Amino acid sequence: MEPRIQYAKTSDGVSIAFWTLGEGMPFVVMPVLPFSHCQGEWQLPEWRSWYERLAEKRMVVRYDCRGFGSSQRDVSDFSLEAHMRDLEAVVDRLGLERFALWSASIAGPMAIAYAAHHPEMVSHLLLWCTWAGASDFYQSPRARALRATRDTDWELYTETVAHAVRGWSEVRESESYAAIIREGATKEAMRAAADLAYEFDVTALLPKVKTPTLVLHRRQVPYPEVDVARGLASRIPGARLAVLEGSAIAMFVGDSES
Repeated sequence: MEPRIQYAKTSDGVSIAFWTLGEGMPFVVMPVLPFSHCQGEWQLPEWRSWYERLAEKRMVVRYDCRGFGSSQRDVSDFSLEAHMRDLEAVVDRLGLERFALWSASIAGPMAIAYAAHHPEMVSHLLLWCTWAGASDFYQSPRARALRATRDTDWELYTETVAHAVRGWSEVRESESYAAIIREGATKEAMRAAADLAYEFDVTALLPKVKTPTLVLHRRQVPYPEVDVARGLASRIPGARLAVLEGSAIAMFVGDSES
């Protein structure tokens, strides 16, 4: 059964859409800015299966960031602090006292910042194919080429992102994902949010993260490269690094069971 969309209100008055699935220890999945559509994701069988598998022993919480998906669209503040308010709104709405926090890609700096500032709230921090400083990702030639595509051809950009996330061999499935990306965002909102995300850098906060942390990465992912994951894990006290096989950034593609 498809989870029911609910809403939380941020301290600055933005409505944030979220759903929950399962029961038990809360497991909060942060949106991968600027690709966030928690309702649309449920239409993809692999993504739906991944959530259902996670929810077998815990309560999965998935929300859309401001400006995207089913959350309020007419916003202009996409700062790191604004994204913190989105997470805080959902946590407060559900009355969560302690939870595991999962983040991937661009959401990594947000999760790191939240864990560093709220160690009493985050029981486990899981960082998937991500980084602390945006320059670790956006300096790569492929990332710069992708950004240039975004500014010239919106449809080609979303299709390229979908192929990169899922793996280049899965053409038909990537087309469905690209359609969900376009449905969940406008070109203008994606550009505004992504341009600000290029500046996110929480490297200075890494030594302050006291939460047990697991850094996960796939060895053949073209960007960010696995060396970024190694560097991230080495700067968080006590963090563990798990390098898995595969080239898909999407955690629900390939050997998702591992």
